[in-house]
Amino acid sequence: MRTAPLPATPPIRLAGLLGAAGVIATGVLALTQPLPRVAPGASTAAGKPCALYPDGFLRGRFFGALDLAADWSGSGLTCDGMQRPGGQGVRLYFAGEGPDGGRVSVLIGLDGRPEDLRGGERPANLTVIDEQDGRFFSTAGQERCWASIDAVTPVTRAGDRGDGSRIDGMVYCVGALPSVGDRASLTLGDLHFAGWVAADAR
Repeated sequence: MRTAPLPATPPIRLAGLLGAAGVIATGVLALTQPLPRVAPGASTAAGKPCALYPDGFLRGRFFGALDLAADWSGSGLTCDGMQRPGGQGVRLYFAGEGPDGGRVSVLIGLDGRPEDLRGGERPANLTVIDEQDGRFFSTAGQERCWASIDAVTPVTRAGDRGDGSRIDGMVYCVGALPSVGDRASLTLGDLHFAGWVAADAR
């Protein structure tokens, strides 16, 4: 068992990224909200910071098609998240600065309701979007990446958001993520994160 050693875009923008990732990654995350594609080179300033306390974060290493040591938090991190219809899973979204001032987004899909995620390891669907070059890297539904959730903490009105849950954990992959559009691939070191998922609006 691996353990983490570590202690926002507006909803419309988030839905656009989630919808685009779902279409291009052949429905891996079952995302169904098609909105305009993010412009290449978009700055993190275009979204809202990850409104969590302590700060949300995503930290880890990207190799191969992207050479990036991500250490995103505070105003340098955009995050959001939602539950799948019927509460059958959660989607976590993170974005921060990538190489050459571009923007990189990371989408993590997990099965189960937030309150059931803590403990053990579970398969994770992972999509990485290099917005600067318009490239998508995805697990494509294979059990290539796994997540270990350390804590799920209820949050009441985080910043200008409604109720939800803070999710702390780590995701790692046992193989490279292939590019959707070419022969490139992306290898990830362990990604440690703390993000936010909205409460199920039933």
